[in-house]
Amino acid sequence: MPVPVPETEDAPPATTTEQLLDNLDRAMRDRDKALYETLLDENFQFTEFDCLGNIVFYNDLEKELNIIVGSRDDREDSSSTEKALFDIFNEFHYDFHFLLRWQELGSEHPETFPGDPDAHPDEDWEVFSGRVLMRMLDENGDGYRVDQPMTFKVRYDEKGLWRIVRWIDDPLTGSCGSGEILVKASTWGSIKSSIFSIGSS
Repeated sequence: MPVPVPETEDAPPATTTEQLLDNLDRAMRDRDKALYETLLDENFQFTEFDCLGNIVFYNDLEKELNIIVGSRDDREDSSSTEKALFDIFNEFHYDFHFLLRWQELGSEHPETFPGDPDAHPDEDWEVFSGRVLMRMLDENGDGYRVDQPMTFKVRYDEKGLWRIVRWIDDPLTGSCGSGEILVKASTWGSIKSSIFSIGSS
């Protein structure tokens, strides 16, 4: 059975970028499925790159929600025994150590081809980069640790709320040298991929 999540007070709406990142911290620590879903933009994309710049894992909004909080059918069916990532682990630690912030101007990101995923010519995005530390343990004390650079791109939507539109896992420091992997460590993308065999496309 899924691990029960303790009830907590509702989080404030993400009317500022700071509140959005605070809510992400809270959603991860509390394994709050409802809150997590509100943080993601409808055009959300998660990507993880290796040190050569190749995409090694990708998912869109639907797959992200399926992985982290469960499919919509499972969420609506209280008797479902299917486990999402928030169900598997009963202890979840998450810390974002902020390093850099900048603005990604829409004028510098025109659509270069139909459906260009990096294009947002009509709006500016705020970008936050830093190091994310995670520790997740199941009821047996087994689990994973993550210590990885990550970048979050956020946009201000039509409802007056900030949402995460891009979550980028950057290469692990020292993971490559002359194109060869030098160290082996858990990344957020690899954990999602290993637990849920949903492919990278």
